[in-house]
Amino acid sequence: MQDLYRLQQRGWQTAITGNPRPYSKKIGSVPPMEYRTLGNSQLQVSVLSLGSAHIYDRLTMDEVVALLQAAIAAGINWFDVGYYTSETNPERPVSTTDFRFARGIELAGIKREQYYQTSKLWYGGKRPTFKAQLAQALPRANTDYADVAIYNPATAHHYGQKVDMKAITEQMAGLVADGWIRQWGINHAWPSEIREACEFAVKEGMPLPCCMQVPYSAVAREMMEDPDLLEVSNDFDLAFQVSNPLAVGVLAGRPRAQATRHLGQAPLAAHAEAILPQLTALAESVGATKAQLVLAFATTYPRTASVLFGCRGTAQLEEDLGALDLLARLGADGVRDLLKDLPQNPEQAKVDESWEA
Repeated sequence: MQDLYRLQQRGWQTAITGNPRPYSKKIGSVPPMEYRTLGNSQLQVSVLSLGSAHIYDRLTMDEVVALLQAAIAAGINWFDVGYYTSETNPERPVSTTDFRFARGIELAGIKREQYYQTSKLWYGGKRPTFKAQLAQALPRANTDYADVAIYNPATAHHYGQKVDMKAITEQMAGLVADGWIRQWGINHAWPSEIREACEFAVKEGMPLPCCMQVPYSAVAREMMEDPDLLEVSNDFDLAFQVSNPLAVGVLAGRPRAQATRHLGQAPLAAHAEAILPQLTALAESVGATKAQLVLAFATTYPRTASVLFGCRGTAQLEEDLGALDLLARLGADGVRDLLKDLPQNPEQAKVDESWEA
């Protein structure tokens, strides 16, 4: 199976050349951006990636432009830009963040070849096909293609529907073949479902997923550290893109009362708030902020290519980039050792309970 996989991959790699040119400048004491290979693809992605369902909704357009310019200057080359709609009514948008991202990119003078863009695709319920979803999403983001499309099962779970991984793999293969996307990934799935998709792709000569977008933080490690999940990622050379590392911002000091999105389930937000004094003391002991420490931690798990996070503007972005300096000073083992005794959320979500990054 693995030999077949490697032969199949060589055929698909011809379609995914052309990485954005890595560029970053040193900001203060922050070292240049680190780049990692995104699983079985050839994409070289920044270890920190930017995006959330409402990141640009909260900012003025001038602030959006400044944030995007600062991110590109710092070497961030991966942006998560979903077209977010209601689970029960896919014709009703619940965010304009994709529109605002597109306008911000244009006003900032950032060229498409300078960054990778992720689109989100939902399966189940009243959702149309993946191609129909992209036909709506790509123009909103002012692009002809997505570098990575991430499948999300939230709608199927909302309606109690079974997820058909073979059908999902076939749809993604069609999008790659037609030039709509370059790579694809999976958000929230059982390890057995991921393996089913990968084995089917290998058997049928279709493109494999290259990454999994999984929630992971210093206080909620269980889902991504599942041994079966790591095993399937090793078997098929899949990378992790960490989502929700800041527990909806609560680990960075955001009041729990503001964590009202689905991503901020009460147990996680409550636990994150409860351990803040301990986290603050640990961060101060190494001359870092809470956000810097937990972002640095999220980069250290095996097969992690990038950590996806949101911020409230340029000042917060530049402060959070200090996670790179902390990682350089302590090393991955030092960061993990510092947080090894941090209490874990006792009510962690299971691998099939979905929410949006």
